[in-house]
Amino acid sequence: MTKLVHHIEEMGALLTQTTRSEQSLVKALADALSQVDHQLVQDIRKVGIEHQARRAEIFLELQALACTIGMFPTANEVAIEPPANDEQQYFPAMGDWRQAAQNVSYQDELDYHLRTAGAAQQH
Repeated sequence: MTKLVHHIEEMGALLTQTTRSEQSLVKALADALSQVDHQLVQDIRKVGIEHQARRAEIFLELQALACTIGMFPTANEVAIEPPANDEQQYFPAMGDWRQAAQNVSYQDELDYHLRTAGAAQQH
């Protein structure tokens, strides 16, 4: 009987030791999960801040674009390109439309289109 009591006491001590060991492991796991959770919250906040910064930048670009809608380019912004061939006349990008309308010769336009249409039919 004393042997049985001795084995029961040993099992009790072993069980106590195992319980303490597992409690320390559970506490370590809880601390690690808490740390990972805290880091995850920090990362989510960082992503949210970066997202808001990108949204603000895009919003400012859209506002700038909206401000330019309907604006005509200045003389310095207009690209001047030479005509593709010698038959085309060069018309400057700026000028008075009334003056341009007076410069149009309908006979010259008709002759030009008749010549190009005749040349296209010959090919």
